[in-house]
Amino acid sequence: MYRILFFLVFFIIWPVFSQSLQKADLLYNDNKFSAYIINNTSYLSREDLSYIIGSPIKWDKEERTVIIDNMRIYTKILIYKGQMLLAIKEILVPLGYQIKWNQNTRTITIIPPVNKNKEHKANIKIEKNNTEKNANNADDKPREPQKYEIPFINNENNKEKSGVKPDQSLQIVFIPRSAFNEEYKVTVSDMKETKIYKGTYNAQSGYKFVVINVSQQNLSNKVQLYTGKFTLFDNRNTKYEYIEGLSSYVLQILMPMGINFGTLVFEIPEVSIPSKLVLETYGSTPIVINLL
Repeated sequence: MYRILFFLVFFIIWPVFSQSLQKADLLYNDNKFSAYIINNTSYLSREDLSYIIGSPIKWDKEERTVIIDNMRIYTKILIYKGQMLLAIKEILVPLGYQIKWNQNTRTITIIPPVNKNKEHKANIKIEKNNTEKNANNADDKPREPQKYEIPFINNENNKEKSGVKPDQSLQIVFIPRSAFNEEYKVTVSDMKETKIYKGTYNAQSGYKFVVINVSQQNLSNKVQLYTGKFTLFDNRNTKYEYIEGLSSYVLQILMPMGINFGTLVFEIPEVSIPSKLVLETYGSTPIVINLL
């Protein structure tokens, strides 16, 4: 039994550690940084990423997230020679940066957002709860729950029409949320709705795609051979299975404290509202992540 378990662990772990980190150059605003690549994922030190975005990056050990200007981002991390490396794409893309890769020169080029200000900081507005504003004023009505909003300029509205000045819109950022049971912790880091997925796949008439970025961590001290199945429920409590052909989430064996990342794509009626994502496993309590 122990021999079988040894070979199982060996063949799971060895492919990961047998691939050493490969160095690459990263260019940003005429500055050059040292990046690292492993398993087709590029990493950069926390200090260098902090310089690029112009804001400090804090690390929450309990939630295993980085905190940038009060916004939490779930990302892959590596510890290399005592230095914390963060996945470049998972940090910069949500903040509006573009990433280009030159295979011939093995160079990564970072392009800042179009509306990035001179201070290089993400402009995040926090709407405080009314009770924080004036806890002693009984006449104040409670406001909506706290929201994190990133202003952006809609280029189509920049053109002045009929004397109307360009307007500024607000894009609401999805706030990550987690839930766990005795074996797993599941985190939904982002959720979007769209009629067209990856510019190629169209939802059928009267339907829309719900795209969910999810991670699953093994909290137990044993190897998990079956990590369960995700399903989506809407506000009418209708159950939906994810589309395997469009989703990138692959069931895999999870070592203790191991994490699996992926994307789940569901197709639901346009009038439906995603309500909760549920992970069902054998022998453990279902995990329910509320999406509303």
